Amino acid sequence: MGASISRRYKYGMRPKKYFKNKIMPEMKETFAILGFSYQHAYTLFKAFIEIDFDNSAEITVVEFHNFLGLKPSRFSERIFGILDLDESGALEFNEFVIGIWNFCTYDALLITKFAFDIFDIDDLGKLQMAECEALIRMVYDEADADPDLMKKIDADNDGEITIDEFADLIRRQPQILQPAFDMQRALRAKCFGSKYWEIATEKRKEDFAGYDSLANSSWESIQKILLIKEKEREEQAKREQEEFVAEAHERMTEHKEKKTEQFSEQQARREKTLARIRSKELVEEKDERENWESFAECKANMESDCEFGRLGWRIDERQIMWDLIDKLKEMHEVTMNAQEARDLSLAEGPDGDAKADAYLKTKAGKKKIKFDTTVCYANMIHRNWAKGNALQRVLAPMFKPEVEGQVTYLARFVRRWACGNRGDLDIAYTEALGTTRASYHKQEREKTIDHYLDMRKQAEKDFKDLVTEVIELFGTRNTRWEKMWDPNAKKGNQHYYYNWKIGKTTNCKNGENGEEDPAICEVCDEEIEEVDFKCFNCNTLRSNVNQPKYHGRTPLDQLMEITYLDVKENNIDLQQQKKDEDEDMEFEMDEDEDGEGGGFIGRAMRSTRKFKRSFRKSYGGKKIADMGRKMRKSMDKGPTELD
Repeated sequence: MGASISRRYKYGMRPKKYFKNKIMPEMKETFAILGFSYQHAYTLFKAFIEIDFDNSAEITVVEFHNFLGLKPSRFSERIFGILDLDESGALEFNEFVIGIWNFCTYDALLITKFAFDIFDIDDLGKLQMAECEALIRMVYDEADADPDLMKKIDADNDGEITIDEFADLIRRQPQILQPAFDMQRALRAKCFGSKYWEIATEKRKEDFAGYDSLANSSWESIQKILLIKEKEREEQAKREQEEFVAEAHERMTEHKEKKTEQFSEQQARREKTLARIRSKELVEEKDERENWESFAECKANMESDCEFGRLGWRIDERQIMWDLIDKLKEMHEVTMNAQEARDLSLAEGPDGDAKADAYLKTKAGKKKIKFDTTVCYANMIHRNWAKGNALQRVLAPMFKPEVEGQVTYLARFVRRWACGNRGDLDIAYTEALGTTRASYHKQEREKTIDHYLDMRKQAEKDFKDLVTEVIELFGTRNTRWEKMWDPNAKKGNQHYYYNWKIGKTTNCKNGENGEEDPAICEVCDEEIEEVDFKCFNCNTLRSNVNQPKYHGRTPLDQLMEITYLDVKENNIDLQQQKKDEDEDMEFEMDEDEDGEGGGFIGRAMRSTRKFKRSFRKSYGGKKIADMGRKMRKSMDKGPTELD
């Protein structure tokens, strides 16, 4: 058994590959239950291929006897038939494996039971003498049973034999079933050897003793063994899964508790840091923070619903809010000035020196010191050699760079290779250290100034955004409109706007996102209709706050662009009208000065001015004025494609 198989098996695959890809996935559980390792299972498969020479994936009864080297008999054929679970007349590989394991792990008692079960068709646990005689004839493959042997079987002469009597007889005279023992011995020798199966038989007794009782047939036993083992494996897998889930849940719980603890510690550290910062905060910072808290409280009050009876409180609260905005803007500038002064003093004081020392220890700091040392050393050589001998005076200019703060090639060479005088290098290093420190302090000062310059620009933008937001929510400082709340009104229409100066009431309109505030002009404090693109009371376009409240048909951007040009033209016309009025006034003044006559020159000037006024008011004058406006409009739009 186990000879090398060189031919290909089913689907043109090599036996090893076929076993790995086809057999093993399907029978892995069965191999594990029966105690076959991968190598033992593959050895059985190779034996199966040797028997199945025609690659039919089945073993016939003839091939089975040839494999065992036994002469076919009715008993051996009956054993083969019992191994054939599906009664197809041939053994498939799974039947072969289970049958080999089952028959080879039988002890004498189970072989006895196996032979007894062959003829106990009605499963009564007893055989008639005729059945016993047929059993003996089949085992020995003879026409007649030995009379003496039959007398020994039926010791009490009652005409039948139970399984217990038959088992007791075989224990005393095992030669009765000798052909069955010989067949088992031959099968064991072909598959792994007797030693292997003796160990497997003992293991079967230990693991499956409860299932191999005499009350069950041999195949019922193996089926129960497989089912029970499979159930045990499923239960074990279920327990492992439950343990894994429980362990994962426990780990998750521990992780959450750890994260919660870390978050609590982080919050505690943050509170301590905040308390430490507040203990060191400037007086200006403290005042500004308190005013911001007051502003937040005031804003929250303004956002709350207000009934008509509290109108006076609402008006006072608005003024307080706008006063706080103005105050906060001034205080923020004062606070930033104080912070800038503090940071500038820190940049140049002991803290700045500590930062400079830390910078000098970095790679960039060391490189800067080295460069400044070379600069100082070159300047020192230039000063000394300029007063030296003739050769030194000639070479001295070669150490002075064209641009201050740079180093010449000769200075680099002397500093790196000649090394110069050690004392001069130490002096240059000390001087360079001071220069580098001063340069670092200057750089930090400039960074601080630039930082606060950016902060001022950002603060200005933030305050503009804040003012826009407050106007959008609550209106301008001088508005007379207050958003009121009527608890007795129908739900959805409880908010309205009331102008306490003129006693006018305006309901909130239902927009896409619910209630929508009316558009109030910030210039004249008049309500702008939702279809109007500007305030027609003061001829002012909608502000950024009121533009989203426009609900006209024409897009607002188009109307505002046209209006911008019209306003510009109207301004030109107004300027011309004002000029004409000034000329008329001047003409009237001349008339008053000249009296009734005014002389020839006065009369000529009055006639000229009168003609100019009449011409401007005529059709020709208006046409020329329109042409001038069109030219100015084209110039405002820029060059056309034709240009």
